Amino acid sequence: MKNIRLNKIADMVKKGVTAADIGTDHALLPILLIDNQICPKVYACDVAKGPLLAAQTNIAKVGLSEHIPTVLSDGLKNVPSDADACILAGMGCITAVEIFEASFERLKQMKQIIVEVNRDTTKMREWISDHHFTIEEEIYISDRDHDYIALSFTPQEHAPYSKEELLLGPILQKKKDPAYFAYCQRQKEKIDAILAQAKENAFHLAQIQEDRSIYEAYLNQ
Repeated sequence: MKNIRLNKIADMVKKGVTAADIGTDHALLPILLIDNQICPKVYACDVAKGPLLAAQTNIAKVGLSEHIPTVLSDGLKNVPSDADACILAGMGCITAVEIFEASFERLKQMKQIIVEVNRDTTKMREWISDHHFTIEEEIYISDRDHDYIALSFTPQEHAPYSKEELLLGPILQKKKDPAYFAYCQRQKEKIDAILAQAKENAFHLAQIQEDRSIYEAYLNQ
């Protein structure tokens, strides 16, 4: 079965970069990037030996070992210096932030950073905003009844993003994508369900009421 999520993320990668896929698992994304002639070389990186062995097997099966070296690495720590783009897809926001913080100087040398976290996309945008980085592209992906949002950003200086931009996405909110509208509608409905129960603390309720107002304004425009 075609992996829509990974195909969409591959399409975000800038043509010609040497990418490092952090947490590569079975190296499906690096294989896509080489097969689609997006990158001349992709490093398949993982912190664990087991997934890296699986990656090596998959890469060898398609005859791409020359183009996809595997690297045992905790985040970006052991990634070779010629990698000028990195991709973190399918991990938690806290893990992604820890990887970015641990190799912050290296991150500032990248031409492109792509991140897709399982949850807390807003918090991921907050981290990007707090460091004055620039979000260049965002995509919403629906794959096998799951929602994903992938962000592409660069170290280029940018003013902090607004509350609306952090929640909705500075790029996504401008796209008028019906699928993303439907996603935002579902997010608002989740908030409505929480507010109906009204069991949260007052501070948290105020936060999610603000989020609801932002979703409502976006959906009614």
